[in-house]
Amino acid sequence: MVLGSHNSWSYLRPAKWYKRPFAFMARCQRVDIRTQYEMGVRCFDLRLRVNNDGNLYIAHGLCEYQYTIQGISSDLNWLDQKGDCYVRVLHEARYKWQYTEASRGSFGYICAIMVKEFPNIRFFGGQNLYNWELDFNFQEGKEEVDEPTVDEKHASVSKPRLLDDWWPWLYAWVHNEAIKITGTDKDILLVDYIDMP
Repeated sequence: MVLGSHNSWSYLRPAKWYKRPFAFMARCQRVDIRTQYEMGVRCFDLRLRVNNDGNLYIAHGLCEYQYTIQGISSDLNWLDQKGDCYVRVLHEARYKWQYTEASRGSFGYICAIMVKEFPNIRFFGGQNLYNWELDFNFQEGKEEVDEPTVDEKHASVSKPRLLDDWWPWLYAWVHNEAIKITGTDKDILLVDYIDMP
């Protein structure tokens, strides 16, 4: 089993000032990528959105994070040098107005560049969050399809969905220890707040 962090880049600061007071609802991690790696994480969850303004963002739900393309590239380059990491890339377009032909094209273009530039990272995913269709096929051209299986144990998939869905840290604080001990029979286990026991 590979340990992964859900919404790995959500420790970043929201790009829009008026979303900063609500950042706690979208934050799923509080330590940076290198610290997550040092804590044993080998699968990272990257959510990308290209807005109508043509700018690339790391996003979670309605929250977009303040980060540059150079910052993303630097993180991926660091992980690429490690040579033992997975990165799940999802198109963070949840609503029809976000899911446009232009956003799909830009997402696919960015994914193709990442695969070429960071050959030691095992990329997978490629789905959008609007209808879960594949917007980029990371398996295309490979002789064998080798998509890892993922078990997500975090607040937004918990049942019943109570207050801890609004405060992911609360779910992690209560459940992470048991989740990590129990593990999963899937290839990858994704959790919130990887630094919580």
